[in-house]
Amino acid sequence: MRRLSAAVTAALTTSAIAATLLSGNAYAAPTPSPALQSQDAPAEALVGPEGKEAPEGPLAPQEKTRQALRTKALEQLNQGALAKTSAGTAPKKVKIGNEYVQLAQERKDKVFVILAQFGDQVDNSTLHNGVPRYAGTPGPKHNLIPQPDGSDTHTFWKNDFSRAYYQQMFFDDRAGANSMRNFYRTQSSGRYDLDGTVTDWVTLPYNEARYGSNKGPQGNGAWTQAQEFIRDATKAWYDGELAKGRTAAEVKAEIQQYDVHDRYDYDKDGNFDEPDGYIDNLVVVHAGVDETWGGGAQGADALWAHRSWALPDPTGQVGPQGNKIGGAPLGDTGVFAYDYVQGGENSGVGLFSHEFGHNLGLPDLYPTSGGDNSVSFWSLMSSASYLGRGKNTTGEYPGDLDAWSKLQFGWLNYDEAQAATRSSHALGVSGYNTDQAQAVLVHLPPTKKTTTLADPFEGGSQWYSGTGDSIDNSLTRTVDLTGRTSSAAISAATWYDIEQDYDFLSVEASTDNGKTWKSLGGTVDGAPIGNTTANTPGLSGTSNAWRQLNIPLDAYLGKSVQLRFHVTSDNNTHGKGVLVDAVKVTADGATLLEDGAENGDQGWVLNGFAPLKGKDSVKEHPRAYLVENRRYVGYGAYLKTGPYNFGYSGVEGKAGVIDNYPYQEGVLIWLWDTSFLDNNTKDHLGGGMILPIDSRPQAMKFKGGVLVNGRAQSHDATFSLSPTSAFTLHSAGVATKYPAKPGIPVFNDRTGVYSDPAIPQLGVAVPNTNTKIEVVRETQGGKLTTIKVGPAS
Repeated sequence: MRRLSAAVTAALTTSAIAATLLSGNAYAAPTPSPALQSQDAPAEALVGPEGKEAPEGPLAPQEKTRQALRTKALEQLNQGALAKTSAGTAPKKVKIGNEYVQLAQERKDKVFVILAQFGDQVDNSTLHNGVPRYAGTPGPKHNLIPQPDGSDTHTFWKNDFSRAYYQQMFFDDRAGANSMRNFYRTQSSGRYDLDGTVTDWVTLPYNEARYGSNKGPQGNGAWTQAQEFIRDATKAWYDGELAKGRTAAEVKAEIQQYDVHDRYDYDKDGNFDEPDGYIDNLVVVHAGVDETWGGGAQGADALWAHRSWALPDPTGQVGPQGNKIGGAPLGDTGVFAYDYVQGGENSGVGLFSHEFGHNLGLPDLYPTSGGDNSVSFWSLMSSASYLGRGKNTTGEYPGDLDAWSKLQFGWLNYDEAQAATRSSHALGVSGYNTDQAQAVLVHLPPTKKTTTLADPFEGGSQWYSGTGDSIDNSLTRTVDLTGRTSSAAISAATWYDIEQDYDFLSVEASTDNGKTWKSLGGTVDGAPIGNTTANTPGLSGTSNAWRQLNIPLDAYLGKSVQLRFHVTSDNNTHGKGVLVDAVKVTADGATLLEDGAENGDQGWVLNGFAPLKGKDSVKEHPRAYLVENRRYVGYGAYLKTGPYNFGYSGVEGKAGVIDNYPYQEGVLIWLWDTSFLDNNTKDHLGGGMILPIDSRPQAMKFKGGVLVNGRAQSHDATFSLSPTSAFTLHSAGVATKYPAKPGIPVFNDRTGVYSDPAIPQLGVAVPNTNTKIEVVRETQGGKLTTIKVGPAS
């Protein structure tokens, strides 16, 4: 029996349960313009009003490492190899090789929010392709967003976006208050809390176009220019505090309170609860509408809502003492801004909660490469940052995190079951902890994937890096060059198939026991090695054949040095990986090492690399079903009132009018497949990292046969004994009624088909594991639901 602690009970009293009873004025968030409807993608997708998707920003090296470690930890969690805590949740941290990664988020964080409006300086002198790169108009200052008229029933507006408004929006902990603080207290059942401060509005020197223009080589202006926005915003705040008469010591004492967490474990000691020289949680709100919503009066000159990193420095020259990874200094405090979240003036609890989820380590669950998938309003990390309670409240309230996101944060109490094996489970609501489990993790047989590479350069074996998004793999050994005086080098045969200009193979050296690494220059087949996006030596693209790599080591003569082959990839698109063979180290005309992976590690330290016999790599990937009970309680209540459809395109005076319709209560079954590292079903139909399985996969259509948008297609995905509810949607002003349907209580992966060729990106190809999951009882309005897991035949 699970019993709630006093802290958890208090959190539920003040936030989750009370949230269903919210009344009075609340703080709304804007929604995508009608032109965004077909994209069905939330803010982080960076989708413009024309339906175009802007490029994703690059991952900071430290975040790339963290995601790679988290992926490995989650694979262990999927297959049941990680021991749960005594409370039945995921562990706080996991050791992967010689590094640690944090899973459970159980603490109280401090969040620093800067409000930044734009100045009157306009840069017309900086040119790109012969025309001004920035230009634009002065400003905007805050409180200049026009009030929506009666033709718009979704956009949020307030006559005064004041400091007090944002203090409440982010940190209000009163019972029933809709705030980011109460949202995360509810999702974590009291395990995670946040508090902080909001600054006065500060004014930057330049107009918004200087930071958000799409005319430059950065494309969407969301990254380098936005990072300069963070730099200027933090400087404006610091300078403003001194101008008020505060001393530098007073400001330093304040800001140091916001540096107590070591996000990336920079000193590799496994202690995440210590300062690292960087502000832990920085949020910057900019004046005006962000480009996620079309940019308002600034249009394509507006900034995008996103979470990113301010001015990374791979050379190790900028940053706090002992941890120089880049960032923007907060004056003379000694603390730097690096990780940050950014959004527009009328972006509310939903959008900022979504971006803050990234700040905590969650990925997007919508398809970042475009198109649709089945997640939609079922998770905050997809479209559930846009829920509401009807007219002009879309985005005012965030929807629940999915069970998978809560699982990795240690916020989910769950049972475990085995494929095709009989067990019975009582489920409480998934929104927060009760006496029953919130979900069931059903372990499935792993899937096997074969990657065909190249025959070994010599012998029968070779070193293989593995492949995937956000990998950070290395093959490392120590080489003793003490007493050596001339002509040292490392050479190897290498074969590579990695994404051009985004994924890289580097040879690196360390003389401080791996604390810092330097990328080494050299040649490949006699030609100079190219550079990475950090302007350091590295190979990229496809070799098409074995290439000879040669790296001089003369700089390390007389020293003991660690050398590594280091393979990294970004968070989207990857090739087959990297092969290394016939490694040779020479000095003074003598051979110090020859290795071709024929005899195991032989002094190598493997992090993601492995010896491979032959040319075919076969890897097992854990899989599981994650079964949760979704009900209209807590923030789940807004699944009943919040999902929306722009139904009046082309109808004069109604372009911004929306229909609201309910997502259906019941048992939601997700397929968690670790062979995928994203949910981009356009690129791999029927499969993704974590996808809900639609109990009614048949395509919905409007009158006339036009397909309903992808978000609405997933509204009735749940399994239940109860019938669905009826509703009406419009297309170009024409109504289509959708009647109630009988409940579907049984999921069967042996005989069931959960896709429709008419909407292939929304279907899930379930594995045949001979598993059946059945809803057998729903009491207390479904808040207590019993399911049975067993063999399908």
